[in-house]
Amino acid sequence: MAQKDISIANFNLLNLNLPGQPIHDGDGWTRDQYDAKIAFTERVLDDIDADIIGFQECWDAQALAEIFDRPALKNRYDLVARTTDPPGIQVALAVRRGMLQGPPEWIEDLPADARFVDLREARDAAESVSVTIRRFSRPLLRVLVNKAPGTPDITVLVAHLKSKGPTTLRGDDDNPVMRRHRFIAQTVVSHVRRMVEAGALRAILDDAMRGNDDPVVVLGDLNDGTTSVSTELLTGNPGYRFFAKSTAGRKSDRGLYTVEKLQQLRSFRHVYYTYVFRNQMESLDHILVSDAFYDHSAIRRWSFREMRVLNDHLTATEAERTRLGFNDHGIIVARFDWNPMVEEAERILAEEGPGT
Repeated sequence: MAQKDISIANFNLLNLNLPGQPIHDGDGWTRDQYDAKIAFTERVLDDIDADIIGFQECWDAQALAEIFDRPALKNRYDLVARTTDPPGIQVALAVRRGMLQGPPEWIEDLPADARFVDLREARDAAESVSVTIRRFSRPLLRVLVNKAPGTPDITVLVAHLKSKGPTTLRGDDDNPVMRRHRFIAQTVVSHVRRMVEAGALRAILDDAMRGNDDPVVVLGDLNDGTTSVSTELLTGNPGYRFFAKSTAGRKSDRGLYTVEKLQQLRSFRHVYYTYVFRNQMESLDHILVSDAFYDHSAIRRWSFREMRVLNDHLTATEAERTRLGFNDHGIIVARFDWNPMVEEAERILAEEGPGT
């Protein structure tokens, strides 16, 4: 890979915590499970060898640091991670040594102008709509990175939106919904929270992207598919160019392109799944990039080369997962070649000569 080329990955770590420390599903990992998990993660990260890696479900920054202190990864990356009190799942980031530009920012609160309170429909329904959610269930992480001299700074946001699974609610038998329709209430709350978080993140992106050509990357377990309402709200549904004379995708002030779609446009055969639940394969984990990474954009800086999904471990047996290092999400990695549109146009003119 050339110095200015860049590779980007996303990795849900599945409750990465120190052995014996509590996690959502029980008392935590045994020492043997933890050691297998650490070794598995080291092997994967060494294999993908990405410049930027977003993580979800990091309970303890020390556990992540232990992975990057192992022989295959030692001294290759700078980490941005934190351990909260009380402990909880957090996002994190690893970038190639020397790429970080300035301090990271943890975003816990929804923007003041992206809180969806007292909204009234113009027709069809008379009642107002208010959602009192004020904070992200898992705080966002925002950092600025730079791959090499002569390349622009890239804003990277790492996200972990609310799960599609039914959320845990406090018992309240005086509430008729909770008394008679608990599962429905749990599911509705999960979907509402994920939509609100996607809308708030979209508002943050709008502020960051409008009126400039700065590269932006969003990494995350967005907990829904590419064509879901929440993911489409987040991406802004930018235009894709499908034929030569089309101007779609020439410029997008707010759109994000999913590498899943970029890969689909290159492939005759395509299998993309990052999670398996009750034998249903889903795409919950995503890499989204601004038009600085889109081949047909007038302000392109990098061209899409390829995407890989490491997901063979998702169909392993329980015994194999325990032995090899349990993980329940696929790992995505995308590679982009430094190939600015302006430089390409200048090269073509030089090759064809004046008057062509």
